[in-house]
Amino acid sequence: MPEGNSYNVGYGKPPREGQFTKGRSGNPKGRPKGSRNLSTIVLEESRQMVNVQGPRGVRRISKLHATVMQLQNKAAQGHLPSQRELFGLVKMSEESESSSGGSVHVPEADQQMMQSLLRRMQQLSSASAETQIQSKAGKPE
Repeated sequence: MPEGNSYNVGYGKPPREGQFTKGRSGNPKGRPKGSRNLSTIVLEESRQMVNVQGPRGVRRISKLHATVMQLQNKAAQGHLPSQRELFGLVKMSEESESSSGGSVHVPEADQQMMQSLLRRMQQLSSASAETQIQSKAGKPE
């Protein structure tokens, strides 16, 4: 190494001739800037709005909404593959909604039973707390 050069080669310090030059990519054949992946393209296309003629006249809905409407119409007409697909989507949507804390309909009899159980648990809890307090009060310290 020449004496006038104060640059030390080592861990995290490659030789200057091996370093990337400014303004030139380290991966020139890599993904071009601005290119999108399949997921981005699919979501972008499904969110585009289209005009749909229905019983209430023309209205604008997303392509995804229109596709689900068509799937439901085919399923209602008895198309078995459409019915299977629709039932799968409905099941997945219901599971997603219930796991995300969406409102779930609970029959009134079940609600009454849960409230009764809660009252009994609270009574047991308060009775247990009173017993502990009394046993501590009776103990000499």
